[in-house]
Amino acid sequence: MFRFFKNIINTIIIVFAVIGIFTLYKQGFFTSISNFSLFSANKEKIEAEVGDFSKVNNEFNIDKAVKVMGYKTVVAKHQTTGQKMIIVDSGKKTLLTENDIKSGEVKFKLEDICKKVKYHSTGVEHIEIIDKGYMTTYGTRVPYVKFNAKLSNFPHTTVSGIISVVDHDKNNQRIIVSLNDKKHYSQLITSEFYKNVTESKHTK
Repeated sequence: MFRFFKNIINTIIIVFAVIGIFTLYKQGFFTSISNFSLFSANKEKIEAEVGDFSKVNNEFNIDKAVKVMGYKTVVAKHQTTGQKMIIVDSGKKTLLTENDIKSGEVKFKLEDICKKVKYHSTGVEHIEIIDKGYMTTYGTRVPYVKFNAKLSNFPHTTVSGIISVVDHDKNNQRIIVSLNDKKHYSQLITSEFYKNVTESKHTK
């Protein structure tokens, strides 16, 4: 079960990180994903640059913090339920906007990306937007959409979660994600984590 959900999280991380890779590819900057200089795993430094997590309570822990082609990704876990919180910081590169979230265009954007990106043989498919709302993170109120999604190789497994965007700082565009298996996803857990994430005190 642990390995199964690890693959789910890796799929989601790669889907959102590769948004940026495809953006760079279209602009002519993409050379080779096998170039290891494009990957960084200095966990403490990356975590500090993405945000200030010092006020997040001890029910959560930071699982990983990596940088791929300039896209910083932090993954946190709720220790009791295993629910994951993911932040992809794309810097100045706009991947999604708050207006995309509010207009519902995010469904079509994610579906298009998921068709292009797969983690081994596992892909995210059948994305269904089931709700909309607002939450607080990075000291601001942001819109989110709640979704259900199935995995191509696990037809009877559905994950649920939310996706949001923080784009008030044009130098730090962030995609906000939380997810768990459908039976155990909790919006209360999501809100509890993200309300305590604030702007980084780290000088970039």
